[in-house]
Amino acid sequence: MKTYSIFSMAFLYIISSIIIFAQPTRYEYSLEGGTVNSHGNISPTKATMLIGGAEAGASAEIAATSWFLNNADGGDYLVIRTGGTGGQAAWVWDNFSSMISSAAEISIDNRNAANNATVAQYIYDAEAIFIAGGDQTSYVDNWKDTEVETALNYVINVKGIPVSGTSAGMAILGSAYYAPATSGVLSSEILNDPYNNNMNNSLFYDDFLDIPYLNNVITDTHLNRTHGTNNENRYGRIFGFLARTVNDQNSTGRYAIGCEEGTFVCINSSGIARVFGNGNSNQTRAYFLQVNCQAPETIQSGSPLVWNNNNQAVKVYQIPGTSNGNGNSFDLNNWSSASGGGWMDWYTSEGYSGFNFINGSGATTGASAPSNCSGNPGECNTPTAPNSSNITSNSASISWLDAGSNSYDLQYRESGSTNWTTINTANTTQNISGLAANTTYEYRVRSVCTSTNSSYSSISQFTTLSGGGPVDYCPSSGGSTQYEYIDEVAINSQSNLSGNDNGYGDYTNFTFNLTAGNSYTMYIYPQTSDREIFIVWIDFNQDGDFVDSNEEILFANSRRRIRKTITIPSIALSGNTRMRVSMKYASDGEQTPCENFQFGEVEDYTVNINNGAGARTTPLPPVSFNNLSNETLIDNLVVYPNPSKGLFTINVDRREEVEISVYDILGNHILTQKDREIDLRNEESGIYILKIKTVKQTQIVRLVKD
Repeated sequence: MKTYSIFSMAFLYIISSIIIFAQPTRYEYSLEGGTVNSHGNISPTKATMLIGGAEAGASAEIAATSWFLNNADGGDYLVIRTGGTGGQAAWVWDNFSSMISSAAEISIDNRNAANNATVAQYIYDAEAIFIAGGDQTSYVDNWKDTEVETALNYVINVKGIPVSGTSAGMAILGSAYYAPATSGVLSSEILNDPYNNNMNNSLFYDDFLDIPYLNNVITDTHLNRTHGTNNENRYGRIFGFLARTVNDQNSTGRYAIGCEEGTFVCINSSGIARVFGNGNSNQTRAYFLQVNCQAPETIQSGSPLVWNNNNQAVKVYQIPGTSNGNGNSFDLNNWSSASGGGWMDWYTSEGYSGFNFINGSGATTGASAPSNCSGNPGECNTPTAPNSSNITSNSASISWLDAGSNSYDLQYRESGSTNWTTINTANTTQNISGLAANTTYEYRVRSVCTSTNSSYSSISQFTTLSGGGPVDYCPSSGGSTQYEYIDEVAINSQSNLSGNDNGYGDYTNFTFNLTAGNSYTMYIYPQTSDREIFIVWIDFNQDGDFVDSNEEILFANSRRRIRKTITIPSIALSGNTRMRVSMKYASDGEQTPCENFQFGEVEDYTVNINNGAGARTTPLPPVSFNNLSNETLIDNLVVYPNPSKGLFTINVDRREEVEISVYDILGNHILTQKDREIDLRNEESGIYILKIKTVKQTQIVRLVKD
């Protein structure tokens, strides 16, 4: 297991003793097994797994986790949490290493860490995310409106990876979520006063994570766990949460999903949920709650909740989980098509004492399915296949397939903005104008029904043309990718996993946001066993070519991963322009930007260059080591040759298990390995920091690469 703590605040580097001082640790990363980004070209699938908590050792844990990891397509598995790393990733690696490339955990414990580009990159690299249990308020306080939030929404909705959450991790997955400002609320408290002090500043809407099929949904976990002096369970609490969301958002088109402990709700990319559990109808049940047309009769501060509607206030479909998830389903597209369970009615005539549910004295079991009342959720489907076309420098046309609704809300915004512009239309095509040239926009669309709305479609993007009209760039491509292709391109925390594009990949709909005058770390991950020539050009003056003197920003000759610092000239024009990434078989000579060659691949991207206001000025946040002056030297350690052209050998007692990490002079992480031979031939000449760690001892050595 590789475990190392990361520091990202300012530090003082003293070269004579190789000591770096920093403020306390703010995040911790632990690689439990495998190698990150060691997989080839893979295609993860969108999926969501909701876990009711207390799942360790549950009878369905193995089957549900296998279902979840199958959607990762052999990629990298990452657990995120606060309060220190735990054992979840280690358990996954021990049981499912054949299904994934790596398993790791990261604890992100404050907002500075959540805005750290290295932390964000761990998330961008993942093909499956698991949000652990803990404290959802800590997650919201530390991650909301940070790079972690941006990275999570990107990998879930754009990269399209599966995401799971248990307990507190499940609590934050709905677009409506509960994060208590004080102590957690009991069922009796919220039902006897939905706006009591324990509910102040504790419910939030549409401002954090965007999870497929969980728009307008609030979740709750541990429904069958008892709390307080009266041993209250949480069935009344989720009922109260739903009442609050209906009232707060002035819409009956709101839903809830609740899970008992040891229950797994597995939602596939088509929105069909299956419930895994112990197969016993008395435990491990999932509950799908929807409003039966009518808002609460009484919901106000200081008064008991009254939500009766003829004893049918909320329609609930209950599914007992099965050991393999077979024999049941629930369709989150319409909230009515279901099997393997049964409908029931939940209601309260007055607060907690009047609440009737599955175990209540007056609950209706074997109830009817939701009726076709006005605003029935089964009649409001999310539009599919949104598409952009007819793009100019200041306008675009957005279209989607007819979902059969009354009208549609189309939202669009500049990429990076938090504010949406909304257009309501009865058509399935909408022209938008008044756009800025050379700008990337995001858009999404939802159905508007009689008294409810569907969830929004996943976010899509388009980029407007330059003010002078479209720029035509010369073509360039590789003829064969049988032996080599570009697998991934990244600049700092911005990353595109492309895979094999058969010689040319058009990724101009993917935008790298850069700042004139700043430096960045660029990575190119090839899939090859041969030596390749890598060249990257950016059209800084936006004249439609790559021949100007400063437009070649990266050159490398290597068979391994490329990691180089690039600098954006201060004279670069602001706005969108083209970046070309080219990889050619080295034995065939150096390529030009407009060459069609036999072996290799070319990828084109959009780069958005701004004028530099408030931008980051260093490539990546540094890693720092605390109290190294007190650490013990490792016996008989020899590192040779040092200086070297790039190959270093570590000689230490062969009985010692060692962990070797290398950092550059700025503290940026280069590699971590157990192999005692270090290869820095692809790195730039200069001073590097070698950290060698055994079970009992740690030593820092300065490496000099000529």
